Amino acid sequence: MIIYPYPFRSFDLFGFDIRFYSICMFLAIISAFLIAYGLAGKISDNTNKDTLLDFFPWLFISGISGARIYYVILSFNYYFSNPHLIFQIWRGGISIHGAIIFGIIAGIVYFKIKKLKFYPYADIIAIGLSLGQCVGRFGNFFNQEAFGVPVYDNFFIKLFVEKRYRPLEYVDYGYFHPVFLYESILDFLIFIALFFVLKKTANKFDGLVFYLYIILYSIVRAFLEFLRLDTVLYLFGVPFPFLVSIIGIFAGLIGIYFIYSKKLFND
Repeated sequence: MIIYPYPFRSFDLFGFDIRFYSICMFLAIISAFLIAYGLAGKISDNTNKDTLLDFFPWLFISGISGARIYYVILSFNYYFSNPHLIFQIWRGGISIHGAIIFGIIAGIVYFKIKKLKFYPYADIIAIGLSLGQCVGRFGNFFNQEAFGVPVYDNFFIKLFVEKRYRPLEYVDYGYFHPVFLYESILDFLIFIALFFVLKKTANKFDGLVFYLYIILYSIVRAFLEFLRLDTVLYLFGVPFPFLVSIIGIFAGLIGIYFIYSKKLFND
């Protein structure tokens, strides 16, 4: 199967240039929120819709700004030379790792101030986020980015990339791994898995779903990172997102260990 890029990256609406990337990001945010909002107060006894609704603007601002700040830092040389592009987020250039890190910080601070439990809300938000990522990855499709290394002609699925979007060293290749699609499918599977885990463990192991999300997504990203061609920073020849993912896996495992240890101790 060959996936061909959509011929247009944007369309005109009442004189405004609307980018498909922006639409995908909007749908990703809305779907993530609706899932979390639908779960609030239903499966977990320690969550409610009003609190989530109050927190969402802070999560949105911290997530989007964090995603952009993180990406700009990793691409410092480029944006130092082109500072006018820093705020043009509709062109792409956001990092889910940045969104997760800044979102977690915002959550910890917010729920600490409100004197509410962080983990129950982190659990339902993590489930919503996994679906949001599934939707949002299609923004990469419209921007012809986040694709992988070239594939053989007889590979079962391949993405055609226009020559102007190919890296210079691969300009003579036409077909590439549709990494955005791989991740979208895997994110959806994570969403399904976390939903069922929450149904089994809600009110017993608060935080388990949150840490499972960190682990599962980190595994997915670590695996796919070596296929991608758009990594902007390497350390010692290793993609920086891969290193962050490894840290995420260990952090998730440690978090789960403490959750179970605390439960056993309290029992």
